[in-house]
Amino acid sequence: MMRKMTQTKIGMASAYYALMKGGGELYTFHLSNALAERGYDITIICGKQPFKRPAPLSDQFKIEYISQLYFLREWANKMRQPLTYGASLVHYYHYAISCQNHFLKNHNFDVIHTHDPASLHAAIKIKKKYHIPIVASFHGHPSLRQINDVDNVDAILPVSREIKSTFEKYSFKNVYDVPGGVDLSHFQPLNKDKCKEQLGLNGRIILFVGRLVSVKNVSNLLYAFKKLQLSVKDSTLLIVGDGALKLDLISLAKRLSLEQNVIFKGAISYENLPMYYNAADVFILPSKYESYPLVALEAAACNVPIVISSNAKAFLEDFGKDGVFIIDPGDIEKISDNIKDALLNKE
Repeated sequence: MMRKMTQTKIGMASAYYALMKGGGELYTFHLSNALAERGYDITIICGKQPFKRPAPLSDQFKIEYISQLYFLREWANKMRQPLTYGASLVHYYHYAISCQNHFLKNHNFDVIHTHDPASLHAAIKIKKKYHIPIVASFHGHPSLRQINDVDNVDAILPVSREIKSTFEKYSFKNVYDVPGGVDLSHFQPLNKDKCKEQLGLNGRIILFVGRLVSVKNVSNLLYAFKKLQLSVKDSTLLIVGDGALKLDLISLAKRLSLEQNVIFKGAISYENLPMYYNAADVFILPSKYESYPLVALEAAACNVPIVISSNAKAFLEDFGKDGVFIIDPGDIEKISDNIKDALLNKE
């Protein structure tokens, strides 16, 4: 009699899976989908704010929720030092300890795969007790503390060669860069005029998609758009996303007299994003830093011209510099000029 094979159980620990819809969360979602299609049993382990209903990217997987003081992370994005550091530290250790306690009670996994530092910190504690293998994805450059942590990790998966090189400097051998990707059956070119009509948009549309936090540099984008308005009067800046700086950015748009030309759309569901990309005449990502921006890949899949920060180095290395308009995120005039060039370019 043949013994029935049991499914390999993977605990996919992604702290913000039910709190944000950023690149790291989408990466977790796509990876979980791909592994589930190959027969693996996936459980998402993620944070949940007290007294608030979680909003996961998808409920197709089993989800185990852990208490997280996410509002401290949001506050940290608006505070000045040393308050920023203090709020971030409390947020980090509260979640790391909560996550560790959760794993102590729920550790029936064959592998734990982490996507953030606090989950990694907790998983390493659990590995020492229960000897569960750990795979750790890194969506940004590791800190010295994380470098020390990965001594206990079985496989390190940075999302770019740029991040991989940081680990290699410390002589780690079990490092495999696995960049993000997009579903080309979901993100594909659609009729631009029809998409604009369905969304109630007119004129030339400049699209930003991302979290409204300092590193995304949306304030400089607003200043650049103000300058662009002088020469391209039928242009509209469409900002898709949410975050700690949303009210500040709305206030800045008002101070710049851009209320009629800037639309803050808020977070949009994954299902509806292709329509927004296809309604755009230009996609803009002026970030101060990007590890590997999935939003730029999504825009490219929809055949939208891309204006992108020179600090998205890993993306530019893979995608090539000839097909995009590269900007210095600190140069407002150049941001404006490159958006204009992208709008007018017929190639």
